Amino acid sequence: MRFRSRHIISFEKLESNFKKLKSICINNKIIFMVKANAYGHGVIPIVRHSVEKLGITEFGCASLGEALLLREELYDLEFEIYVFSDVQVELRECAEIYLNRRIVPVISNREDLDFILTNREFENFPLFIKFNTGMNRLGLEMSSVDEVIKSLKIAGRKSVYHLMTHLSSSSMPIKTNKRNLLQFENFEKIKKSFKDANIEVEASSISNSGAIEQGAGLLETHVRPGLMMYGPSSLLPQYSQLSQWTGEIISKLETYVISLFDVEKGQPVGYGATPCPSAGRVAIIALGYGDGFSTRYLGAHLYHRDIAGKIVGRVNMDMAQVFFSSDNLPELKVGDTFTVWNHSVESFSEFCQDVKIIPYEVFINLTQRVPKIYS
Repeated sequence: MRFRSRHIISFEKLESNFKKLKSICINNKIIFMVKANAYGHGVIPIVRHSVEKLGITEFGCASLGEALLLREELYDLEFEIYVFSDVQVELRECAEIYLNRRIVPVISNREDLDFILTNREFENFPLFIKFNTGMNRLGLEMSSVDEVIKSLKIAGRKSVYHLMTHLSSSSMPIKTNKRNLLQFENFEKIKKSFKDANIEVEASSISNSGAIEQGAGLLETHVRPGLMMYGPSSLLPQYSQLSQWTGEIISKLETYVISLFDVEKGQPVGYGATPCPSAGRVAIIALGYGDGFSTRYLGAHLYHRDIAGKIVGRVNMDMAQVFFSSDNLPELKVGDTFTVWNHSVESFSEFCQDVKIIPYEVFINLTQRVPKIYS
């Protein structure tokens, strides 16, 4: 465990982001996506605060294990949990958890649907069904809509708890991208098939973060924000003008300077004896790939008091080298705090573009060796 390297998460920023989200989707209910340890921000504190302070009551996970952890750790709170991919409903021990722990699997294949419809223990269990409208990942095929409806009627079902699909290209323009237009059209066809068959759809959703940012899919009952709740935009940089999102990064990553020394041009630094590009100063910071500070960050720019430095040499397991040119040296001494990213979306996006890694990975890569501090 680190002591002075830390991932600081602001509940105030999370609350601000939620308010900004609700200003876009005023009438929609929220399924807050908290898979992968709340995108690396600590799922237990994030969900507890979201329920107690923000009034969010529905959450999405990737696996049953993630959902069960929430149920066991937050047993005193009232909220719904949905498992979106790794459902394993056919396993007896998993089926019992769904039945007894108020956890709902998102059904995306015929095997799981048939299991629930033909198993008497699930006779009154809510059906959360996902269709593939063109992403071609998970979801019941559109060609099977009539068969699905027939199976529901045979089982005596008159309604579906939640009907959803997932957009493949919401990081691109919703109104002009052919893939997005097709998926919206296909989802409307599916809903119409259920309506025509007198199967009530109690709730529905199509919009993930990228679609929400563009104000799309808000006629459904729910939206499913993920990355945007943690701050970053989901849109590709070239389409940023289409986004209504003005959120802030809810966390900042801080470390400190272990060592500081002057270098000459060409002087080798670290593993591989990487030559420095010019004369300057190297700061050794207490973050390495053992902390989730990836080796892929080589060459990325980091800033100290608005002065740009650059990661040189290989990132080590426990530390990294940040080079500052002698032309523009910051005031820096051993023991000083060094901020890798702060609450600025712009600077965080610049870092992600610099290292060619999506924001999801940057957040999730952080290991348990970096303590999370909640403020």
